[in-house]
Amino acid sequence: MLTKRTPATLLILSFLLPGVVPSPCLAAKPVAPPPPPTFTNRIEFTTEGDGRVREAKLIGAPTDATNATIQQALLKKARDWRFEPFAWQGKPAATTFTRFVDVEIVPTTSGGFALRVKGINKNKFAYLGEASIPKEEGITYEGKHGQYMMLFRVHTDAEGWPIKVERAAPDNRFPKGMDALVARKEAMLQGWRQAPAIVEGAPVACSRIYVMQVRPDKIGLRIRDDEQGWYNDIDMSRLLPKEVEQARAAMAATPDACPPPRIVTVLEGTLL
Repeated sequence: MLTKRTPATLLILSFLLPGVVPSPCLAAKPVAPPPPPTFTNRIEFTTEGDGRVREAKLIGAPTDATNATIQQALLKKARDWRFEPFAWQGKPAATTFTRFVDVEIVPTTSGGFALRVKGINKNKFAYLGEASIPKEEGITYEGKHGQYMMLFRVHTDAEGWPIKVERAAPDNRFPKGMDALVARKEAMLQGWRQAPAIVEGAPVACSRIYVMQVRPDKIGLRIRDDEQGWYNDIDMSRLLPKEVEQARAAMAATPDACPPPRIVTVLEGTLL
């Protein structure tokens, strides 16, 4: 007589005895629902010196009828977004720039669907093509574990080509061995062309601040894609308060800072 009802026992009983149901542990695991469909939309903004949107237009035709509906709703909202004030050579100035906005379709409690902003400029660094962020394997270091921030100032010409790369916070101190990482990032930035900066309708030579957060531990140097990027794009919530101050100070010390200005309107998670 079988007294211990193991999964194997129940499976045998289900075939031999009608009405005996196998243990739930033998049932197929529920399949996780697929992620919401996401549409990436490229928008060209022209903002006034005070950060108000003067003009917003979509770049590229919709991929289908659904994307066309999303673009219409997105464009209507985008005209009400606000950006940080932008000044050029000490005076408020209009600037034109491109942002990538991801919108996802999510179900509602009423059984319908809604359009939700997933993020803006998430890992969309420049429209000139995807830049290859080099891996950090093989770099060793000595020193304390923790969190460090690197700031670089990149001077570019009117076409977006780098002219000079320098440390924007030269007083920062890093563990021994991280100089190899600094050299690698400087080389990357030296060859990384950006979209031309447009101020008052004309391309200008200007300077950009690149922010990179490094977390050395016993495994190695860890750098996440969402913890590095241009000052205008990086998610400040991932930085420590003192690091935010450092980044803002570096930007304030750059009188010829390139547009675009940082967006002020909170978008992520909002409905269109």
